Amino acid sequence: MKKLFKIAINFMAIAVMAVATFGLAACEDIKKLELSLNVYNYTDNAFYAEKDVKFSVDLYRHLAPKTVDKVLEHVKNGYYDNAVFYEEAGIIMVGDLKIDENGNVVQNLIDGKLPSEIYGEFESNGTKGSNLVNKKGSIGIWRSYYANDTETYKTSSNARNSGRATWFIPISEKTGYDGYFCVFAQYDTENTANAKAIEAITAIFANADYYTEYVIYYTGEYDTEKPDKNYGLTFNAVKKADFDDETEVFKAEGQQLVCFNKKTVKIPNVVGGEVSAKIKSVK
Repeated sequence: MKKLFKIAINFMAIAVMAVATFGLAACEDIKKLELSLNVYNYTDNAFYAEKDVKFSVDLYRHLAPKTVDKVLEHVKNGYYDNAVFYEEAGIIMVGDLKIDENGNVVQNLIDGKLPSEIYGEFESNGTKGSNLVNKKGSIGIWRSYYANDTETYKTSSNARNSGRATWFIPISEKTGYDGYFCVFAQYDTENTANAKAIEAITAIFANADYYTEYVIYYTGEYDTEKPDKNYGLTFNAVKKADFDDETEVFKAEGQQLVCFNKKTVKIPNVVGGEVSAKIKSVK
């Protein structure tokens, strides 16, 4: 009887250890981030209280370990602090743009360089695990394409690995992106603060009085030896109203990344010295 009792105790101990190990693994798999935001409420003419638009994000490391580890590294280094939310082609973006003390739109750099490129963890690049889809509630890493000779874009193994640190946050389904972009995180759309944050940010981009359109473009010669320096190109951002259509800008050809092509984005206005939609800090 005593022997059976000891066996039962040992079995229970093993079971408890297994549960604990599983719990630790689960904690390792899902990383949680809390984003403190600066979002302006144009109806009340005041910034929302931080607690009302605090944004909670779950990072899925078991699906995209290289991407999540790089994002966490950037968080630790403060890369996303003060990054501006903006809209490009109907998608909310954040990470690669900031507004400096003079009110200019500038690139978000690390020691004067772009963040390093990340291996594309999605199905078309050979990673089966990252099977999350692009819909409201998901967050992905933006990447580029290569140009080809027929005025269209193509994706190759190198282009698939061109993502760096910019998050894209769909506000509707983008099924054409499924399997071609790394969806590394999700947020609970039913969470009150999350829902309020997304609602408040999208409201800014829905009203032309609350944002300013900027033309972002690059000039210079594309240099494949300088991936951390815009491939040798110079970043420019001017208000759309001030952009001269005669300006000679870079246009990707062949094996050149089209993310350096001219584009128009919506940048939230500055109110009382503060950007009306940005990340204040991440922890």
